[in-house]
Amino acid sequence: MEKEQEQRLAMNEALFRDVNERIREISDTFGQKDATYDFLCECSDPECAERVVLTSAEYEHVRAVSTRFVVAKGHAMPEIESVVEQAKDHVIVEKEGEAADVAIQLDK
Repeated sequence: MEKEQEQRLAMNEALFRDVNERIREISDTFGQKDATYDFLCECSDPECAERVVLTSAEYEHVRAVSTRFVVAKGHAMPEIESVVEQAKDHVIVEKEGEAADVAIQLDK
């Protein structure tokens, strides 16, 4: 995969991550500790509209590492990431190579 394509895919994922950060912030402010929320799948497909149900703490676990993202099952891209954890309806992936560099750079 070309460097530019890896960068573009990683930027798509970072955009979804930014939206999920806002969901987490709102849930922390107004929600209940153990409540679940619909987070966006953070895959590289810019048209993906799948949701992943997590608690705020579960999402924070993913975000503890800048190169990790939560994606719906079947949405991982082995060309740029490895599955590091699996759950019933989602997986946690870790970016590699250029995609990891972009994820770290764009992490807020």
